[in-house]
Amino acid sequence: MRADSPKNRLSERGSGLRGVDHRVLVYSDLKSLAPLPDKRPPGRELVIHLTGNMERYMWSFDGKKYWEVKKPIPFRYGERLRLTLVNDTMMNHPIHLHGMFMDMDTGAGKHNPRKHTINVLPGGKVSANITAEALGDWAFHCHFLYHMMAGMFRVVRVSKDAEVRS
Repeated sequence: MRADSPKNRLSERGSGLRGVDHRVLVYSDLKSLAPLPDKRPPGRELVIHLTGNMERYMWSFDGKKYWEVKKPIPFRYGERLRLTLVNDTMMNHPIHLHGMFMDMDTGAGKHNPRKHTINVLPGGKVSANITAEALGDWAFHCHFLYHMMAGMFRVVRVSKDAEVRS
């Protein structure tokens, strides 16, 4: 029960909406009315895999549950970074980052939509640019409570002296 080759699914209807007759909005339809406030390109990319096992009821980021991780995910205050979420599972995961917007890359350029929560379809891959503009520790988790409680939760730490790797 693992997605073999995750791909961009922003133009696809969500689970259960593929055969309906009415119009269904998808992420590639979204565009911000105003240009994004931060036009800088990202200085680094962070790739996070959404992992789990439906039969064993295990959910995690990069194969590690929250309590198995020693340190928060470091963001440097003021940096612009690209976050790519790769859903290796066969379930939807609405991923929520507290305290900052994610400028979701839908192909709309400077009019990409700003989101706090991004739903990543099964076998899907989504990228968003983030400006780390809020100092402190922030929750980063799947919005399905049972996934979060099973381990799909991390802390993002935004600090002026964060050690980050490209």
